[in-house]
Amino acid sequence: MGIVARQGIKYSIISYLSFLLGTFSTIFIYPTNTQFLGQLRFIQPAAELIYPFVVFGLSFANIRFHQKFKAQNQQIDFLEFSVKFIFCNFIFILLIYLILAYTIPLIRDTNYWKMRYYIMPTVLILALTQLFARYISNFKRVAITGIFENFFPKLGSLITFIFCVYLGISHKISLYIFILFFAFGLIGIIYYFFHLNKDKKSGTLSILKDKEFKSELFYFCLFAVLGNLGNQLALKIDNIMIAELIDYKQNGVYSILISIVGFLSVPLLGVFAISGPIIVEKLETHKWEELREFYQKISRFLFLFGTILLSCIFSGMDYLFHLMKNGQDLINAKSVVYILGFATLFDLATGFNSQIINYSKYYRFNIYAMLLLAVLTIISNWIFIVHFHLGIEGVSLATAISLTIFNIVKVIFNYKKFGIQPFTKIFIPILLTGVVSVLIAYTVPDFTNNLCNLILKPSIVLCIFFISNFGFKFIPLQQIFKTNFKNFLTGK
Repeated sequence: MGIVARQGIKYSIISYLSFLLGTFSTIFIYPTNTQFLGQLRFIQPAAELIYPFVVFGLSFANIRFHQKFKAQNQQIDFLEFSVKFIFCNFIFILLIYLILAYTIPLIRDTNYWKMRYYIMPTVLILALTQLFARYISNFKRVAITGIFENFFPKLGSLITFIFCVYLGISHKISLYIFILFFAFGLIGIIYYFFHLNKDKKSGTLSILKDKEFKSELFYFCLFAVLGNLGNQLALKIDNIMIAELIDYKQNGVYSILISIVGFLSVPLLGVFAISGPIIVEKLETHKWEELREFYQKISRFLFLFGTILLSCIFSGMDYLFHLMKNGQDLINAKSVVYILGFATLFDLATGFNSQIINYSKYYRFNIYAMLLLAVLTIISNWIFIVHFHLGIEGVSLATAISLTIFNIVKVIFNYKKFGIQPFTKIFIPILLTGVVSVLIAYTVPDFTNNLCNLILKPSIVLCIFFISNFGFKFIPLQQIFKTNFKNFLTGK
């Protein structure tokens, strides 16, 4: 897997450091005030529902058409155009939102409106962050951007919580401090871009004078924004609906549980970011066999690490909850972890199926499917919360069902159109190893100390997987680390 594995692993390491920070916060800090945590966890998802309209697909266009722009030395000119467009589009969307709010009184009764002074600045920052982070992936570098995208917001969340809950700083000032960390992340990504970029502006965007290409670019961006919106609606609507239909406290509890499940997706983010340009190259050159092999290798990599992590979570989460203040609230809702854990693992197993569709001529299908998923998720969430009163367990069930159906549809589509699918025989021993490792961890007698159990049980899982890898050859560790330490760190 070469640079993909190295950059993906480095990105994962950085993300796991962020996760460790989040874990520390989750265990020792956040449970003291789930009400304020629920507010914190409302801002970013709320902003992520708006920023796709602001970006308007330009972040993906800077990957999809990078080679075409580069052939005419206009890639930096298009990036500059994208930045200007985002600023102008943000102002336009902000004005539309204000007009609608003062025209429709119902909007002003929502938490969205009450938190607008925090949400809207975050929208602009996230839009620019995504643009530069995706552009940097053209250099096949994603590890450093992971610091600014993942670590800074988690650090900001922790500091904000401490300032407000422990130091008595006002809610208003504390929430602005939270937003400030997103801004620091954006500044860091922009600085890293200038460090990597050696290209110069050509001073023209003559390629946009080509009506056929301009039309292709517009429709790609249009469908990209719809797909991005559908993705945010489908995967980030949970916190918004819980805050609006239940309360901030339950949103805080759900956020803690979902952060544990989110541990599974850390490798996915790095691998997907670095794989984008490679997928584009395979599709444009019609190297279907190489795409199939790459697809299955990445899926195996993600499924293996996802299974290991999920097995560790299942074997240790009860002991973790007992260590946390107000942990009984989490124990009562731990079914959320089981439900979303299995759904996320299947999502990992299907690999970058969305990326294959997005970067192909069939990208419109992914948009329609994603919007359908969004509608299904919203409706099922509404039914489970309002009519069946299942609370956050119902939210997790709705999300899991929708996400699984969506992934099955994409796998079938890719197989019919490209003759490729992500699954191989190695998935079976990986899954069986996960089941066996959890069962063994459960049968090992407990210590009286929960911290010792928390360390012991996941360690048993890791040891079983490590030993099993010698027999089943889940992943070629020697091939991945076949480089000196300096080159491994630099990705060269």
